[in-house]
Amino acid sequence: MIDLLNEISEQEKNSMVKGSCLCGGIEYEVELVPGKIFNCHCSECRKSHGSAFATQAFAVGDTLKFTKGEDLLSEFEEGHCKRAFCSKCGSRLMNYAPDKSFYLSVALSSLDTNIEHGPVAHAYVSDKANWHNPSIDIPSFNEVPEGAID
Repeated sequence: MIDLLNEISEQEKNSMVKGSCLCGGIEYEVELVPGKIFNCHCSECRKSHGSAFATQAFAVGDTLKFTKGEDLLSEFEEGHCKRAFCSKCGSRLMNYAPDKSFYLSVALSSLDTNIEHGPVAHAYVSDKANWHNPSIDIPSFNEVPEGAID
């Protein structure tokens, strides 16, 4: 697993971040897991985000708190994953296991809090769009890198 913890600031290690949807109807806060931000190139992420990949940050499930508009949250269940979005504006917000204890990832684009670090790797590049070539600035993996969901 890629370990950038030495490069993560103390502020990022233990601080909550805030996020929201495009229309502002939903607001949330959550604690990110340092060093676990990935560009996911799987077809499900590409389709749900309408882009070549989705940049997802893993977060601590039991820290997720909706501060506004939780009633606007809609979910699309896909296998063992739920994809959550705003029912008003359609903004993709997060993915999680049904009980949020196994994993939670938030769409980095939904964060309102500035963070210092971006993606550490590309995941599922074997499933990438044929018209997109991922940056070579970070490593690429055919699946989620080992240790990413620990």
